Amino acid sequence: MNNSDLLKKFISTRKKTLSLCKPLEIEDYVVQPNEEVSPIKWHLGHTSWFFEEIILLKFNKNKNRYNDTYNTIFNSYYKSIGNHWKQNLRGQLSRPTVQEVKKYRNYINKEIKKIITLNKNNKKINFLLELGINHEEQHQELILMDIKYILYKNLDNIRFTKNKIPKIKRKLEKWQNFEKGLYCIGAENNKFTYDNEKPKHKVYIHPFKINKQYVTNNEYKKFIYDKGYQKPQYWLSKGWDWININKINTPLYWDQINKNQIKEFTLHGLYSLDGDAPVCHISYYEASAYAKWTNSRLPTEEESEIFLNSINSRNKNLNMKKNIYHASDINLSVNNLWWWTKSHYSSYPNFKPFHEEIEEYNEKFMCGQFVLKGGSIATPSEHIRNTYRNFYEPHQRWMFSGIRLARDIQ
Repeated sequence: MNNSDLLKKFISTRKKTLSLCKPLEIEDYVVQPNEEVSPIKWHLGHTSWFFEEIILLKFNKNKNRYNDTYNTIFNSYYKSIGNHWKQNLRGQLSRPTVQEVKKYRNYINKEIKKIITLNKNNKKINFLLELGINHEEQHQELILMDIKYILYKNLDNIRFTKNKIPKIKRKLEKWQNFEKGLYCIGAENNKFTYDNEKPKHKVYIHPFKINKQYVTNNEYKKFIYDKGYQKPQYWLSKGWDWININKINTPLYWDQINKNQIKEFTLHGLYSLDGDAPVCHISYYEASAYAKWTNSRLPTEEESEIFLNSINSRNKNLNMKKNIYHASDINLSVNNLWWWTKSHYSSYPNFKPFHEEIEEYNEKFMCGQFVLKGGSIATPSEHIRNTYRNFYEPHQRWMFSGIRLARDIQ
């Protein structure tokens, strides 16, 4: 991507982030209802700090920090850069205000434009700019995840979007078989990808089959009504502890009034549960337990990528373009929910992390997390690719995560 295209993409990405926040009231920007959710104003500040840190201060030695305290407030986890405010305490800070953060964003926009214009053929700056753009796109999905949880915690039925949730038609379940053999996994070097997607390598796979359809709400309700949450034989030991300590008995955002009436909170507001829609906001523990209950298993990361390669998934996200923020539009694309894999998040053979300050970008999280594949209705279309590796801890479920089943072929 040349300088001109990168600059256009930078400007459009920065505008897109702010456009996601348009339906919010000023109070919605500042609350932090739990330790996983960050205040929306923090996302706006952090994505600006990232550009200041990796480009402006690095390539303009005469430039001072916009505000020294911002390096503490908006640094997320980069220990090599300095101390940072703890994630679970971000909601304690009433300052900087939302308007001050937006002013900071405008400053960063102007300075980035200047430095890109003055350094037209600097490959290092271009790479860092493209990384920063992709980093902000990641936060666009996080913003939607956090907005949903923030609005959910209100007593009133808040609607983030006025778009109607489309009614879907349930498709018959189909399994796709794959033969044993050597398969190529991972990304090529001919376009931007994250360091954790590389290098491309071969893996040997035993014969397996994977379900083309996600598990639906109706299917998951059968697990609940069979007292699946009360039967320890289906659960991993830590998962069993998690559901009992936290009194978990339904997916996140379900309001189970009685057996025949279940409401689900969406970015469209509170709606009656659509039985044919895919079950969403599921933890790894829940996905694993459900898979065992059905005499199936979760697919591995490699199997999931092989499946994506086989259906020629394109780098498109139809739902995001239509501003639909609910998984019930699943029939439009295979990439409407992330699905859990049974693979631990770790590096590929001959993995090489990003260099210098951004070495901490991915590698430091390769412990205690599981890989999710596919993409979701909140994922920017540029991040819908077969090699993309999302990752979360097994108890987390505020992301747009679902279940796809796999089985061994004997």
